Amino acid sequence: MLFLYGYDTLKEGLKTYFAKYSFKNTELQDFVNELAKGAKTVGAVKDEQEMIDWSDIWLKTAGCADIQLEHKTGDDGKLSSVQVR
Repeated sequence: MLFLYGYDTLKEGLKTYFAKYSFKNTELQDFVNELAKGAKTVGAVKDEQEMIDWSDIWLKTAGCADIQLEHKTGDDGKLSSVQVR
């Protein structure tokens, strides 16, 4: 999460989460919602739903993550771009 959305997202999400839910019972979705609001506040996402969808895939899907490496080479045969998906 920190790598994808940044330290500021985590900091803002934790700040609002603890302020809102201190001394209360919560669920995972409460935490994810506050992180999503924090991500939108700091500009890491345009829509909170993006982070909520990501968390559902990451946290609620069984099995190993599927990672693919995509690369492009230029006309000179040198690597021009690499993306990890």
